[in-house]
Order: sequence, then structure tokens, then C-alpha cells
Amino acid sequence: MTSERFSPVSRPRALLIAGLLIGLAVGGYVVFTRVDPTMRGGARTMPPPVYVIGAHVVRRAMPFWIKAVGQVVSRHSVSITPQVSGLLTRVYFHQGQYVHRGERLFEINPAPYRAAVAQARAAYLAAAAQAQRDAKLVPQGFIAPQTYITAKATAAQDKALLTQAEINLGYTLIRSPIDGLAGEIMVRAGNVVSPSTTTPLVTINQMSPILVSFQLPQRDLDTVLDNRRTHVIEVQVLRESVQDPLGAGPLVFVDNTVNATTGTFLAMARVANVPVRLWPGEYVAVRVVLAVQPGALVVRQSAVQPGQGGDFVYVVAHGHATIVPVTESRQIGSYAVLSQGPPPGSVVVAHVPRRMRDGVAVHVEKIVSDPPPRPWS
Repeated sequence: MTSERFSPVSRPRALLIAGLLIGLAVGGYVVFTRVDPTMRGGARTMPPPVYVIGAHVVRRAMPFWIKAVGQVVSRHSVSITPQVSGLLTRVYFHQGQYVHRGERLFEINPAPYRAAVAQARAAYLAAAAQAQRDAKLVPQGFIAPQTYITAKATAAQDKALLTQAEINLGYTLIRSPIDGLAGEIMVRAGNVVSPSTTTPLVTINQMSPILVSFQLPQRDLDTVLDNRRTHVIEVQVLRESVQDPLGAGPLVFVDNTVNATTGTFLAMARVANVPVRLWPGEYVAVRVVLAVQPGALVVRQSAVQPGQGGDFVYVVAHGHATIVPVTESRQIGSYAVLSQGPPPGSVVVAHVPRRMRDGVAVHVEKIVSDPPPRPWS
């Protein structure tokens, strides 16, 4: 019998093979245990629910409105100019001050006009006395009737001159014709002024109430007129940049002509402006509330999601979120008005996370507050 002989490389090769087998065994175990983290003991565990914030679908009165850009206009603006010439001696107010009707504003040196009144009064008294004397002499035949007629006419003329002089004297004290806010004082005391001066002494703007003018497209003219015939149209005024409400008031004017160049028509609203927040010349955002739809279906705008088949919302029921198609009629602020959607009282996902899918398990952390009765006002 012959004995077997082993190659000198047999032992290292055997060790290499054994190492490979052990590595494959360990790798297979790791792959098996990590292939599905939900598999434990042969059973699949449910993934954790998605935490969401919910909101109710409600019914609210919601408006139909037209948006525009408007400009604030003073309802009554007065440029104060002198009616007589002279030296401006006094200014009775401060620029930017609120003044009242009849309040003193400026004084022009009255001395020359007082002298003119005195002179005119003396001439009138002399002419009136002469006319009275002639009236007694005419019946006696001492003077011709024509002389008396001339004396009486002279007295009447002098009386008119006296009246004019008194009016001019009154013009030396300039008073405010309206209640309003005084602007910059353009002429200071010590300057000579006259009626021919083109620059006003000051401009006064009425602040309360105030007007807001805006242009609307001609396609909306019939809608505006039809609604105006049945009820007062409310116009809301907001700060243009941040949509901060500044006031509201009725539509008081619709122009009788459409601008052929722009295809728009002019409209105005009157706003109480108390306290004063609107300033003449300021640009504002305008919402013309044509009508109000009672009982409209309303949901948070953030809950409405776009899809290939149209808009939809995630309705939460029995711990799961389900896609429900909706038809959005219009957007009012942060709310969407639906013409078709889930019934009132339904809970929808207000802020949709990226992990949201149809049928996924959800946990509603909180429900955001329902909109107020008039969420648009």
C-alpha cells in the first residue's frame, strides 16, 4: 500500500476557502436581518403614522369681489391765496396742524386798507348829506331835479366804494374755509403777497371723510351697475404691500365715461378715515365687494393640493388620510371657496407634509381654529 502525499499549498488554500465561507455566512445573515426592518419573527409591523395639523371644512359667508389699485384723494382740498396785495405780517398756525373752519391763518398788513375804508366812508357821508339837502331844495325850485339825481347817484357810488373798501379790509385776515390738515407753509411772514402770486400760501386737505379713487376694467361695468342698483356696494381699502386693512366705505361714484385708451372706468369710495390712516396721494389696494355668498363651503387654502386629475384635499377619517377631489371657486385671503368638496365638519390636512400619500396612517396633532363669521373683512 502506498501512502497519500499532500501538496505544500493545500493548507493555505483550505484556510482561504474556509474564510470565504465564513464571510458569506456572516454577510447573508446581515442582509437577511436588514432586508425589511418591519419583519420581526416572520410578521410585518406597521410604519409610524404621519403627524399632521388638521382644519375643518366649514360654511361661511364669503364675498365676490374685484381687486384694484386705488389712490387716496382729499374730498375737499383748498389752496389758500391772497385776495389783496400787501405785506404778510403774521402766520397764526403751524404747518402740519389740523385747522378748523373760520380759524385765523394769515394776516396782511391792514393799515392801508383801514385808511381806505375811512376815506371811502367820509366820501360817502358827504355825498349822502348833499343828496339829503338837494332832496329838500328840489320841491322849492331852488335846484334842478337833475342836480338831485346826480347827487343821489354820487352817494350810491360812494357807498359802493365804501363797501368794497370794507371787503378789502376783511381780506387782510385770511381764515380757513374748511376743517382739514394744513400742509407746508409756502410763504413766510415778511414777504409781500398779491392775488397774482401763483404759489399758494398753504394747501388744506380735508381728511375725514376721504375719497379713494380707482380704475376698473370695462368688462366689470355691468356687474358693478347691476349690484349698485340693488344694494350699497362696500369697498375695502388695504395697505398695498402687506394687505393691512385701513378702512371701508360705500361706493359713491361711477364715472359716466369709459376711457377708450385704457378700457377702464373711474370709480370712487368714501371712507370715514377715523382715526386718520389714509393720506391724500397714497396708493392703496382696493377690494370692491359686489355681493356676499351665504353658506359658502370654505377650507384653508393650504389644504388644497394640485394633482394631475385636478385639485384635491386629504380628508382624515379613522386614522387615515384619503384623497378627495375638490373644485375651487375662488380664493379669498388664506381661504379657498369650494363649489365641490367634502361636507362641512370634515377634517382635512391643513399643511400637507412631503410623506403624505393616499391611505397613509396619520395622527392629528391639533386642529387649527375655524375661520370667523366674516373671515374676509
